[in-house]
Amino acid sequence: MKFIFFVLLSMNVEAGLLDFLHIEQANNAYQKQDYKVATEKFADINNDAAQLNQANSLYKQGLYEKALEKYQSVKQKDLDFNRLYNTGNTYAKLKKIDEAIDSYTEALKLKQDKDALFNLKMLKQQKAKRKKNEQAKNSKDNKKQKKGKEQEKQQQNSKKNSKKRKDKDKKDSKKEQRQQEKKLDAIKQQRWEKSLNKDLRTLLIPLNKQNNNDDDKKNLW
Repeated sequence: MKFIFFVLLSMNVEAGLLDFLHIEQANNAYQKQDYKVATEKFADINNDAAQLNQANSLYKQGLYEKALEKYQSVKQKDLDFNRLYNTGNTYAKLKKIDEAIDSYTEALKLKQDKDALFNLKMLKQQKAKRKKNEQAKNSKDNKKQKKGKEQEKQQQNSKKNSKKRKDKDKKDSKKEQRQQEKKLDAIKQQRWEKSLNKDLRTLLIPLNKQNNNDDDKKNLW
């Protein structure tokens, strides 16, 4: 974290004793790690260096989103390196690795700084590791998804086969039932025919001579 200490030359010529007091109070609070007070005191100073240090005070309190807004409001060109470096730190804290890498890269275009180089290297390693983990996770998810689809397909095939077996069993059962019905019908037919033969009353016509008289003819049955 790059902090800018105020000196007389950084102040506007028109600055009065009140500005000196605010600067001294803000710097003292920051050095004592009373970052909440430092944030308030730096807010009373109207220049980009004060805004940068106010952003640093917010950063120290873990208020990274607010710190980021303050860093982005700094427009003074000679503060660009510090602004970009601190912005990179803030993005890193917010887990926005790509934005942090971009900030450090831009800062290093202005000045070669060992801390910025180290942070940039670390973030690139983290990004590569994250990408590798994501690829491994995606590969694992794809395998899991593929396995799930295969299991689903197997279940569907199993259901289809089960349905086919049930349909076949049902068909065989109906066929067997029809065969049994045919057998029963055949048995009933045989019994009926036998019954007909049994119940048949045969009229025996006696063989009579031609000369039988009329009385005999009356007794044929």
